[in-house]
Formats: sequence, C-alpha cells, structure tokens
Amino acid sequence: MYKFGKTSKERLGEVHELLRLLANACLTQSAFDFGVPADGGLRSASQQKELFAQGASKHNGTKSKSHHQYGMALDLIPHINGSYTWANKEAFLSIAQSAFSIWGQLEDTQGLHLHWGGFWKIKDHNKKDFLDLQEIQAWNFSHFELRSKTQEEAMPIDTYLAKMNYEIA
Repeated sequence: MYKFGKTSKERLGEVHELLRLLANACLTQSAFDFGVPADGGLRSASQQKELFAQGASKHNGTKSKSHHQYGMALDLIPHINGSYTWANKEAFLSIAQSAFSIWGQLEDTQGLHLHWGGFWKIKDHNKKDFLDLQEIQAWNFSHFELRSKTQEEAMPIDTYLAKMNYEIA
C-alpha cells in the first residue's frame, strides 16, 4: 500500500474534501504509486496566470478561472521507479479507473460529479510546448475535477476506454 509524501499531503490539504477523500482512497487501492505535482492542487490567480503565460493552461486566472483556483481540481501523477513520470499511460488509466470506481461507491457526493481530463478533446488545449498526442494525453490523464453537472463528453470510464481502444493489463 502506498502513502502520500509530505509535499503531496500539503497540496491535497488545500483542495475540496471529496478530492482528498478520493485521492487517499485511490492510493490505498492503486497498483501504482502517485502524487500531486507542483501546481496540481489549489492555485492562486498569479500561479494560474503564469501557467497560462507558459501555454500550460487555457485559463488566464482572472477572466477565465481554472477549477484549481477554487480547490475543485486535482492532478495526480504516477511515481514509478523513484520518480514522477508522464510517460506511463497504463498507470494514468489505472488511476482513473480506480477514481471512478471509488467515486461510484461514495454515499454523498454533495451533488457534484467527477470529471476526468481524459474526456477532453485535443482541441480543448493551449499546450504549445507539447510535441505529440501522447504528451497531451498524459497531461489530460492526470487531471480530475469536481463539477456541478456532467459534461456531454463525460461517459462511464469503461465505455470511454473501450471507445478509445485503451487497454489496461
């Protein structure tokens, strides 16, 4: 069983209680270790503005705010062989499957819905530094957010994985 390190715990402490609960439950059931990267939890307007300037977000932090600015989003990155990696799609998909399985078992989700960045389409991005589809997918796959209603593209995780021909061993 894996445990969050000090830094990931600090980053988790600032997000919505349901995201904390979800992340902790996922980590105890996950086949992969993972953590919360820098800027992966609550973000200030200045942090969001900086990410926007770098092309790492489509939200500028003032007129267009990220769910991270409200503590309603969380990024989870696999930690494999002693380091964080964006290159292990199997780990990201496994974390997402665990998250949706656990979310479905929660008794009180406070009227909120779990949304996963893996549901986003490529056109949803302003990621100028990414070189290829695999990198964009990894960025998306790390992201979870709570929304007050579901999006049209949201579907059961197993349906999505089958549609996209993703397989997890």
